[in-house]
Amino acid sequence: MQQLNIVAPCLILWIMNVQETIDSLRKVLEGVIAPGVESLRLRLDVLEKDMRENGQGIDRLDARVDHLSVRIDRLAEHMNDGFSRVDTRIDTLGTSINARIDRLAERTEEGFSRMDIRLDALTSAILSMRQPTYPDAVLTRLEKLEREIETLHKQA
Repeated sequence: MQQLNIVAPCLILWIMNVQETIDSLRKVLEGVIAPGVESLRLRLDVLEKDMRENGQGIDRLDARVDHLSVRIDRLAEHMNDGFSRVDTRIDTLGTSINARIDRLAERTEEGFSRMDIRLDALTSAILSMRQPTYPDAVLTRLEKLEREIETLHKQA
């Protein structure tokens, strides 16, 4: 019990010292922190005011962006319609061009066919006119013409 009587006053002194230290720290911190807190409050007030003012500008800007978005959507629709019409025209022109190319191919084939008939007739005429009694110069010339006709015939 006697030890408790000695420890209790020491403990009370220690608690009082701790309390004084806490009070001292509180005063120091209040002296250091209080001006900073006041400064922060002033800054927050200014920021709040700026946010209110800028918020109105942002609201106006937001409305303009919405309006612009609607106009862009309409423009996209018009562009899609235009592209659709262009695709239809391209398809129509493609069909027309294909038909023209088919007709041209038919006419070209007919022309080659007529040319083949004429070349065959010319070759037959040359061969029927050829007689062994012709002079050698004429025969040489006929052979050359035959080779030229065969070359033309191969090219056709």
